[in-house]
Amino acid sequence: MTVSRIHRLDERVANQIAAGEVVERPASIVKELIENSLDAHAQNILIQVEAGALRRIRVSDDGDGIEPDDMRLSVQRHATSKISSSDDLVAVATMGFRGEALASIAAVSKLQIVSRTEESESGWSLRMEGGTEVSFEPTAGTRGTQVEVSDLFYNTPVRRKFLKRSRTEMGHVADCVRILAVANPHCAFTLMNDGRIVEKMDVEDSAFERVARVLGTGFADQCIEIDLQREDLRLRGWVGLPTLTRSSANRQYFFVNGRHVNDRLIAHGVKQGYRDVMFHGRHPVFVLNLSVNARDVDVNVHPTKSDVRFRDARRVHDFIMSGLYHELSGVGTKSPAKIEIDPHQDQPGNPFQLEVDSYVERPLPLGHGEALPHPSWHSSGTSAAPSDERPPMNTDRGQIPPMGYALAQLHGAYILAENADGLVIVDMHAAHERVVYEKMKKARDSRKLASQRLLVPVEIKASESESQTALLSQDLLAELGLKIDVSEKHTITVREVPAMLQSTDIGQLVLDVLDEVAEHGTTETIRDRENQLLASFACHDAIRFNRRLSIEEMNALLREMEVTENAGQCNHGRPTYRVQSLKSLDSVFLRGR
Repeated sequence: MTVSRIHRLDERVANQIAAGEVVERPASIVKELIENSLDAHAQNILIQVEAGALRRIRVSDDGDGIEPDDMRLSVQRHATSKISSSDDLVAVATMGFRGEALASIAAVSKLQIVSRTEESESGWSLRMEGGTEVSFEPTAGTRGTQVEVSDLFYNTPVRRKFLKRSRTEMGHVADCVRILAVANPHCAFTLMNDGRIVEKMDVEDSAFERVARVLGTGFADQCIEIDLQREDLRLRGWVGLPTLTRSSANRQYFFVNGRHVNDRLIAHGVKQGYRDVMFHGRHPVFVLNLSVNARDVDVNVHPTKSDVRFRDARRVHDFIMSGLYHELSGVGTKSPAKIEIDPHQDQPGNPFQLEVDSYVERPLPLGHGEALPHPSWHSSGTSAAPSDERPPMNTDRGQIPPMGYALAQLHGAYILAENADGLVIVDMHAAHERVVYEKMKKARDSRKLASQRLLVPVEIKASESESQTALLSQDLLAELGLKIDVSEKHTITVREVPAMLQSTDIGQLVLDVLDEVAEHGTTETIRDRENQLLASFACHDAIRFNRRLSIEEMNALLREMEVTENAGQCNHGRPTYRVQSLKSLDSVFLRGR
């Protein structure tokens, strides 16, 4: 057998291989070209594609332009105007800096660059095919740069076979434009496919206007603003209410110092921020930007620049997780949804059917009204007969409790109440389940964490990496009530566990905790398991359907909801109540017409 000798690849082949890291699909080209336009201070960016970007891509801007003497150099690998030395990598402030994008694009396509600076008498045009210069000549043009890419992967047909249908690739291009548009409201974006406008976003006066334009008014009506700061970390943006969810994570925009990133640590922190309020299997919607000292984050991890590495990852993770959890807990009885009625809907037998819309009322003020005595939810027999007496409604909104006053009970499942907005419909089991759950959590947190010493210690055969993680995390685990020893033979001996979890599969619990610690530097597994247990207790402890409640008992539950965290959702993330406004009721009955 002949041994293959090492040899140097042809420069063109090497460039095509390197291009594979930067140019994954047409959307990758659009991303790189738009980022160059933004770095050139463009105020207007036009993206024109043909056949879903499979045939042609043209990105035009009104930015600074490229000097004629620099144009040929711009398509050489590792040629850039963004940085000059290795010291600049420590604090990169521009979108691009690697000097690979144009060279990579030129290596696998036919490329034309037309650019003119404000000082130049004319523009210049550079044409490339497969990385080889075809022409370089003066041309007419206005201030700015236009880059046209055609016949992508014409010289690497294997790569071209992996492209999807034009509709799929166009979807990726549109997503890329929306992501960059969200982070840059000062710039106007227009996306066209085969001459038809797909997206058109003018310069916005505020970031929120751009967010509403990209994510829709549904998100704008169902989100809360976030502005959190801890030392040099600052998290700003908007997060959707727990009732606004998606089946996938395709409406999650996270930026670090204005750069869109995909980071597992950040994704985990956001997910933990929604714990206890997110319906299982659903994903939140958000637009968030984390501002951090540029020296504390490394953006030079991958050629696409979508991955980052933090100097203190655990600190960033805990800041995001605890901040979002606190903000979402403070939502209180902000209405999760408002029922809208379509008076023109014509359905046999039910002309005025209630239609649930994804619109949210303005936040309801907390703490108004006098709390009524808490009834005994578990008294035997039938509850007291409903009383006709209730506090009179006051036209002064400030004197009416947010959840209003109870009117009646419907089908043994719902409480009907009247507040300043109109009709409040409460799922009594779901609402009481949340109240009981939050009380149980407070009772647990108010006393010192209790651990249970095992009569027979549990031994776990672990891998070398798991043993190392356990050894380094003994103090952290001990704080959570999990006390372990680690032997040289990679055996983890569990001697104490949290008292609430002594009947669970201890071996699996420890391995799950170690996996989370290894990946994120911290763990919420133990607390999550405890919360799952408390949620189960609360579900069984809450008032059941068909239980008759008195007006006093119904009002007591409403008052409890007003002072309970996350009262808008049950423990499983479902809404606990809805609001029917007087305005929509008036519309149904044609009042004022």
